[in-house]
Amino acid sequence: MKAKVIVPILLVAGAIGAVAFYFLGPASASKDAVTVRTFKVKKGELVESASASGTIEPVRKVDVKSRASGEVTEVAVTEGQVVAEGDLLFSLDPIDADRDILKANATLDRLKAQLDQSKASLSIARLQSSNAKADSALDKEGADLGLVTATSKRNTTNAARIAAATVAQRTAEITAMEAQIKAAELDVKVAERQLAYTKIIAPFAGTVLAVNVEKGTIVASGITNVSGGTAALTLGDLSDLRVVGKIDEAQIGKVVKDQTVKIRVDAYPDRTFEGVVIEVAPLGVNVSNVVTFDVEIKVTDKDQKLLKPGLSADLEIITQKIDDALFVPLTAIVSKGTKRFVKLANGEEREVKTGATDGSRIVIREGLKEGDEVQAIGATATKSGTSGGPPGGGLVPGMGGGSGRGGNRGPRM
Repeated sequence: MKAKVIVPILLVAGAIGAVAFYFLGPASASKDAVTVRTFKVKKGELVESASASGTIEPVRKVDVKSRASGEVTEVAVTEGQVVAEGDLLFSLDPIDADRDILKANATLDRLKAQLDQSKASLSIARLQSSNAKADSALDKEGADLGLVTATSKRNTTNAARIAAATVAQRTAEITAMEAQIKAAELDVKVAERQLAYTKIIAPFAGTVLAVNVEKGTIVASGITNVSGGTAALTLGDLSDLRVVGKIDEAQIGKVVKDQTVKIRVDAYPDRTFEGVVIEVAPLGVNVSNVVTFDVEIKVTDKDQKLLKPGLSADLEIITQKIDDALFVPLTAIVSKGTKRFVKLANGEEREVKTGATDGSRIVIREGLKEGDEVQAIGATATKSGTSGGPPGGGLVPGMGGGSGRGGNRGPRM
């Protein structure tokens, strides 16, 4: 009877084992199975870079405004049109400026006529003064000889003085009139300039990026209006394009002037454009406890005309390029305190001195030679039940730690 009971129990146990093997796989059957991936130490070129993003902008871009207010009577350009310095962009109704010129010229003509009149009066006054002086001299001689009375002498003397004063008065009137004429001439120039302001011309050679007005639009002066006036159009010099990228404080120490930059835009996903660092901001900006530094990049690519202002750009600043570098995958490095180690293919752990990294590979300065074979620990399938990170809990250099399973793994090769 006991044998009849044992047989079914064995059958049930065998079935459970088969189901467990099917669902849990070989790892449940053997907890000691390990898959190890190895790499040979190689030599080659390693490029270290700093990443940023920014927007393509021309170094010279202005919103063109009118100095005068008025109605647009002509728009002489279209968006995308290339213009030379001094080319007409748009015109305003000149009727008010024409009227001001006519008034200023009329005032100037009137003052010039008055000046001519004052000069004639001065000539008459000078003749009268000359005659009065002669009469006074004769009366003085006659009085000395007893031929002229004292009263007559006094009258001729006073007449000579009055004539001299009249000459001085006419001279002063002419001086004042000449000053008024200078002011009137200035008013004419101002009126002529206001008329010239109705023709808005290109301040420099460039491309019309946007036109914001059309015939009939009333524009406000950019000089007298408190709001800054109407931006009629936008003009930019597309022969000199720049990108201002923001670099975080962890990378800014490697970025210097004249470094090469690779520029990528979504509009041309299959190619990169060349650039160069021309300025690094000396002062960082703290936003939400993140400090960044502005880096200005000049686009130097021969095909920069393909780039358009406003395009978003991803920047790769080449901070270091090492030829004939000895390197291993970044995932092969294990950090223990301040020291770094690799595990050879035979299981030996060896301390190494490392250098620059491009994010996936790292330079080995000491501890290995070309042809050595190392384990890529961070990319391996480890024993069942472990976290998959480097032995000893060390972090992969250059990679931040994280919570959860596999949080310390480096990038896969």
